[in-house]
Amino acid sequence: MPADRLGIDRGLFDSLWRARKHERMTRRLAFEDVLAEACVRSGCRPGAEVRARIEELAAERTAAKASVLRCVDPAVLHTLDQLARAGFRLGLVSNCSVEEVEGWPSSPLARRIDSVVFSYDVGVAKPDPAVYLLACERLGVPAEACVFVGDGGSDELAGAAAVGMRAFAARWHVNRWPTEVRRKAVARTQGFPALTAPADLLAALAG
Repeated sequence: MPADRLGIDRGLFDSLWRARKHERMTRRLAFEDVLAEACVRSGCRPGAEVRARIEELAAERTAAKASVLRCVDPAVLHTLDQLARAGFRLGLVSNCSVEEVEGWPSSPLARRIDSVVFSYDVGVAKPDPAVYLLACERLGVPAEACVFVGDGGSDELAGAAAVGMRAFAARWHVNRWPTEVRRKAVARTQGFPALTAPADLLAALAG
């Protein structure tokens, strides 16, 4: 755990991490910034050794997030390719902090997505209507002509529906989550059509 490796109270760090969530998602407040603040609050002097540990932890987090972006489900990539061949414009709206998407350019998703909206970069996050409408503007497509697919975190499906998008719940990866996490994910997407595989979206759009 980051707090343990810095020698600070885990509860203090966890509390601060949660408290800074909105700022992390809508500003360039990175993981290392929160670590540094936690150190100061705990009375830890930010000397050379502490700064080195913070840099090491930040680098590990950035690498881990980049790895996730590189290892995309082939079924997702295939579906995106099919959608592109069918003439659909593809966009991504992500609630994320700056370090979470540093690896985006190396992701196989990057060359498949026409427009990307990262919350930290635009100062607004899901489910705020503005972030969806910005994505539509960048794609040059009205909200009513858009389809939104997501696992439902941050009330994203309700937010998409509120601006007129047709929203679908992505369930193919949710099924691999622990039982309690999966139960909550399913509960928050009730009322939205569920996709149990990426290819289900192709069938839904063709119907």
